[in-house]
Amino acid sequence: MVFMPNKVFEAVVEDLDFVGDILSVGITKKGVMKQGADPDSVTVQQMIAALNNHIVPALHSFVSKKKAEAWRRVMIKKLKSMEGGS
Repeated sequence: MVFMPNKVFEAVVEDLDFVGDILSVGITKKGVMKQGADPDSVTVQQMIAALNNHIVPALHSFVSKKKAEAWRRVMIKKLKSMEGGS
């Protein structure tokens, strides 16, 4: 199986680059998969759930809770603006 993430996945990884390329991909991929979705077909709503339930809690190990929560709010707004175009 070839790893071909969609635009929703790529948007989060790109925006999460402040923790490093490899870590941003790993945290996002693991969060999406824990949510029961695939990086190549994750929807905006699935990604928002992954952010809330898995990705942002994982970020707390690498950045302050304040920074992680601020990033989450901005990212959710970006994702919602993509809705329908995933």
